[in-house]
Amino acid sequence: MSTVFERAVAVTALVLGPLSLVVTTVWQWMLQPAGSNPTAVDVAVQFPGAWLTVGLLAVCGPLVWLAGLPATVTPPTARGALTTRIGALVTGAGLAAGIGHLAAYFALYGSVAAAGLSGDALARMQSAGDAEPIGNVLLVVFLVGYSIGPIVLTIGLRIARGVGVWVPLAAVVTAGANLFGGPVAGAVQLIALVLVWTPLAVRALHGRSLGG
Repeated sequence: MSTVFERAVAVTALVLGPLSLVVTTVWQWMLQPAGSNPTAVDVAVQFPGAWLTVGLLAVCGPLVWLAGLPATVTPPTARGALTTRIGALVTGAGLAAGIGHLAAYFALYGSVAAAGLSGDALARMQSAGDAEPIGNVLLVVFLVGYSIGPIVLTIGLRIARGVGVWVPLAAVVTAGANLFGGPVAGAVQLIALVLVWTPLAVRALHGRSLGG
């Protein structure tokens, strides 16, 4: 990288971005509202402060993460250059869509909780929120970009001999874990996520993210 400042920004972004996802995911696991069939509204009602904080972290995390993506690509003349650029663009599109989706998600259920809706009104509002087209489009773009982008990116870095072969494999595991629910799949996903982005942050730290 050209300056120490750019390197510091890239490393910070590549550390705090994935870390925000880990923290918010684990934190949401810890928020267990009372009730037989609790929903996101119940979480927002019973833990309003935590809901707001988690929501802010969830939205700001991808925003910070985006700042580190340029440092992950290889030079135009290097092997795998086109692949890393495509991967970074797809990942960036996914993260950008994630900002919108997460903002809408946390704001919607926070507002419903603050309105004190109950009974049929609450059920109709939740149903309308789940069917809202803009939020669903953003969710799909987020999931696709977040899953496929890092795979393509790390394959390109592997072609350039910039990361170990296990890094793109960890990216595949991260994407595959999205297909399964439950704490086990979630824990596997978070571990694989760390295994993907830690080497990229280390490359940026040593100023090799734009080299071979």
